[in-house]
Amino acid sequence: MVNKLLCCYQEAFEELYIIESIVNMTMSSCQEREFSGQYYGIPAENLPQLSAERNNYINMLMLLSERIANIMTLNLSMEKEIMLLEQNSNNGR
Repeated sequence: MVNKLLCCYQEAFEELYIIESIVNMTMSSCQEREFSGQYYGIPAENLPQLSAERNNYINMLMLLSERIANIMTLNLSMEKEIMLLEQNSNNGR
């Protein structure tokens, strides 16, 4: 039972790690384009709108990254509890 829990935990953690990596790569790309002023030949009057839109996306990605990090921290706590459960069940044998 404990081994199955650990296996599921590890798979979930790996998926979270991949998601976190994708979010962080996307956020870095948006930041790089915004900070370097890449606007793809858009008329000057539309630049503030594009900049605001990018900044909104960057902010949402930052929030998402923080939430993923929180979930990963909770998962690490679960892993510790599962390990304690396994130790306690082994000690009871």
